[in-house]
Amino acid sequence: MFSQLKKLFKILNTEQKTRFFTLSLLMTITGIFEIISVISLVEFVSFLSSGLTNNGYGAITKFLDFINYDKTLTLHNLSFFIIAILVITACLNLYNIILTAKFSSKTGGELESKLFNYYLKRDYIHHLNSNSSNLLNNIFELVPRVSNFVLAPLMLIFSKIIFLVPFLIGLSIFKPEITLIALIIFLSLYFILFKLFKNKLTYLGTTQNLITKEKFITLQEGFGSIREIKIFNKFNIFRVNYFNLYNRLVKIEVLREIIGKFPRYFVEVITFITSIILILYLNKNLNFTFEKVIISISFFLICAYKIIPAFQQVYYLMTHLKNHLPALDEIYDDLSNSVSFENGKFIAQKEFFGKKFKKIEIKNLNFNYQKRKYRVLEDISLEIKDGEKVAITGLSGSGKTTFIHILLGLIKQSNGKILVNNKELKNSNLHCWQEFIGFVPQSIYLTDKSIKANIAFGITEEEINETKVSELVSLTKLSNLVHGLPDKENTKIGERGVQFSGGQQQRIGIARALYKNPEVIILDEATNSLDILTEHEIIDSLVKFNKNATIFMITHRLEVIKKFDKIIFLENGKLEGFGSFKDLSKNKNFRNMLNLNFNETKI
Repeated sequence: MFSQLKKLFKILNTEQKTRFFTLSLLMTITGIFEIISVISLVEFVSFLSSGLTNNGYGAITKFLDFINYDKTLTLHNLSFFIIAILVITACLNLYNIILTAKFSSKTGGELESKLFNYYLKRDYIHHLNSNSSNLLNNIFELVPRVSNFVLAPLMLIFSKIIFLVPFLIGLSIFKPEITLIALIIFLSLYFILFKLFKNKLTYLGTTQNLITKEKFITLQEGFGSIREIKIFNKFNIFRVNYFNLYNRLVKIEVLREIIGKFPRYFVEVITFITSIILILYLNKNLNFTFEKVIISISFFLICAYKIIPAFQQVYYLMTHLKNHLPALDEIYDDLSNSVSFENGKFIAQKEFFGKKFKKIEIKNLNFNYQKRKYRVLEDISLEIKDGEKVAITGLSGSGKTTFIHILLGLIKQSNGKILVNNKELKNSNLHCWQEFIGFVPQSIYLTDKSIKANIAFGITEEEINETKVSELVSLTKLSNLVHGLPDKENTKIGERGVQFSGGQQQRIGIARALYKNPEVIILDEATNSLDILTEHEIIDSLVKFNKNATIFMITHRLEVIKKFDKIIFLENGKLEGFGSFKDLSKNKNFRNMLNLNFNETKI
């Protein structure tokens, strides 16, 4: 467990650690006041049992002598002092609870944000190989469990230890026999119970991880396949599956609460039984007077009054820790990587490759996915200059999209080099290259915001250039659609653009890519939902938008391919042809591909 808790501190930044130790200092002060409150109560009982006279031996009396307080200690003064201490202690405890809750919540939010940012910036292949429901589960389920049920309990356990250790040492000096009896009883019981249940708690925590992951998968599959669910009337299977998962989580929570809370009642019974036995023992065997018996039993009960809740809370919080530490284990690597990732250094100059794009050179580029034995792209070499319009074509599986993803910097080539303006493209300067690029994917992701917010993606409403948005709406042939809507560009699109056709979504995606005034425009089959006439209009508009822009476009349509200056023809991951349409018309494989794909007459 301690090795796991050390992991927790490794993922906290300097500010979070400072907050932790500041809170620890406050807890130390609170623990001191807790001890003083117990001593005061014992003193009060002793004062009453001595006939309301100060015998000069009490801890408070010695303290008053130490500070040269020359007034006689009376019941009235002592009562006022005890009430003040109890009120201050209660206020400090309440303040500790508030600060602990705030600390765990704030730290949890910071860890969630850091993890979210880490996932967003991770390699694109990681996202291709990851289930998004697992990432959502890590952020929204596991991080809160770590912050609320590991970090917060850890703070509270620390506060109770700060109270218990000096308290028990002081009591041992004051009443060694009774303190030893109380300590043996309480410590042994809780230690045995925790040892008994710790493996069960770990199992419950691990099971909870698996179930919550299944919950997120069920939710995602349900919302993602809503059409099929409605058409095939499969509501019940998803509802029952989710309900069963929820019931399993309820059972885990109930069992953990039982394990965590039942010892309190058991220990309370043991405490009162021990008190009765102690009274009989003191009275019969040690010939204690009634006054001494009352003082001893009062001392024992006051100790129990403070020790039982403290031990119970430590035990209960330890069950939380043990139950939820598997959540920390599961996301520790990602959280740890997010820290080092955040501290990584990247070239910040926006103009690392110069103010203007001039050319891109690809030399001996190869790529293969780790789980595949064959190469997706093999020994690709070519050069594209600024202003050239390049079509990328080939049969399905020829490596076109992979080639585009490498150009975009979404994935890294296995070997080979990419040079932009004679400078090698690396991870450290990747975002400088991406400043040149406008990208339109085959499937456009639209947020549930306004049309203009989707076009000016990632820009706040206040900073959107509405004039530019209007120009792009016209350029991408969206004017009739937008002007027919009640709120024009302010009309909400709906989640994933469900209120718009595929062609309309692609036009919004094209407008989005052009909003940043790119010098390089890359389209991954981005016009395949458009009719041939509209596709031609969009391509002509792209050229008009910036005559000097370099365009890369994956396409299969013969009439569209003819419009481009150069064609990259890929077959089985190899560059089978590169040049003008006239040049590639002599290539037999290229002609066969056209015949097969487009049902065109042979060239």
